[in-house]
Amino acid sequence: MRRNRASLYVRLSRQATDTNLSLAGMTADLRELCQREGLAEVALHIDDGQSGGFRDRPAFINWIADARAGRADVLVTWHVDRLTREGLNVAAQLLDVTEGKDPATGRQISRPVRLLDMNGLDSEHGEAFRLRFVLQAEIARGERERMRERSKAAQRRLAHAGRYRGGFTPYGYRAVPAPDGKGKTLEIDPREAEAIRECVDRVLGGHTLGRVARWLNDQGYAPRRTAEWTRRGLTHVLTGDAILGRVSRNGSPVRDPEGNILTPFPAIISEAESAALKAACNPAGERRTPMGRQPSRLLSGLLTCFSCGATLTVVRRNGRTPAYRCMSRGVGKTCAAAVSVGARVIEEHVTARYLNAVGRMRFMREQVITEGVDELAVIDSEIADVMAQVATRATPALFERLAALQDKRATAESAPPVQRVQIVDSGMTVAQWWADAHLDDRRDALATAFALLRVSPGKPGRRVFDPARLQLEWAPPAI
Repeated sequence: MRRNRASLYVRLSRQATDTNLSLAGMTADLRELCQREGLAEVALHIDDGQSGGFRDRPAFINWIADARAGRADVLVTWHVDRLTREGLNVAAQLLDVTEGKDPATGRQISRPVRLLDMNGLDSEHGEAFRLRFVLQAEIARGERERMRERSKAAQRRLAHAGRYRGGFTPYGYRAVPAPDGKGKTLEIDPREAEAIRECVDRVLGGHTLGRVARWLNDQGYAPRRTAEWTRRGLTHVLTGDAILGRVSRNGSPVRDPEGNILTPFPAIISEAESAALKAACNPAGERRTPMGRQPSRLLSGLLTCFSCGATLTVVRRNGRTPAYRCMSRGVGKTCAAAVSVGARVIEEHVTARYLNAVGRMRFMREQVITEGVDELAVIDSEIADVMAQVATRATPALFERLAALQDKRATAESAPPVQRVQIVDSGMTVAQWWADAHLDDRRDALATAFALLRVSPGKPGRRVFDPARLQLEWAPPAI
């Protein structure tokens, strides 16, 4: 006689360890059960690292399909909690499978199959099976809920104790052993924190996120999960809670029992800077700064034509070296003598003129100081106090006080942070800064230094750049 065909299913969640369950151990148990029952294994389906709280697991779906399609006569699993932790929802679905019923109509659409597990569960036991199966499914669901609560409680305890819970380390920090030797905590990574603070100054100073991301990549600051920085990745870091020293769960900061936001790790930026960054990056709203086209050369947008005053455009034609050229005639405008000059030679000339004039000076940089949201911390503290009182003595007066504080917080939160710019010494000369500066920053420095960079036509046949072709005017000093 043909032995009944058995389709086997095992699942191992992320929380399982070698001390309680293993894929190899469960598989060996199921094959031993098949041998005792005289079953022929026709398929083995494995969901590794899959939660039992969801039913769209690939192997689980294929295991059920074996029964629906008639490829198996018996479904074998290790335990009901390996099948589902949703309780009655999936238990009903599996009962329909074993009985060959359409889940929508309840009509018979396929041949019934047998369901077995390692703990004596057998669909051939009739009503006893149904009651036991449903009961075990609900027990598995309840255990899942308790596991989730235990996990949340553990995360809160770790946050309270200033412990790092593992996973990807937030940018700007590094995991180190805790001072008391129990677990790990986070400390600021000086180099990455310096990059974050520079990004804060640049974004609040008006630079686009794309430009700041280019600066990070140019300076060799590697992000955590991608090959290079992008606008999206930079926004995630600058508007997140991690650089405030906070721990977040499901997108919200973790709070203590009194309602205060936990800050178990040192902050890299202030609350005021965070509020200003969220307004500047505006991740949930409309784009405030155009993407634009990245300037390709040092003097892009700075050189003008002597004849018509048009801005020169960088061109690369027929494999020649790049050049700046007046394109007025190409767009139907009038230009008496359209100019063209090699990009490299005029860039070197302008750079030399600039550094010869100011290279020995101290490089002074702008630093954006953000203030104006300190009131939020005070209001949050008052709200936490009222919430603690409501938990033990809920009175109309307390609810009125809470509503008033929430309105006050909304008003304070909507007020834009106050920003001021101060000039600070970078500790370098202009020449030292220029040597490692990003192309965008060098272009900004030249745009600030020169009021006019006008190029006149060259003499026919002359291949060496004539400095007399460049009309250069310095910008007046800022008051």
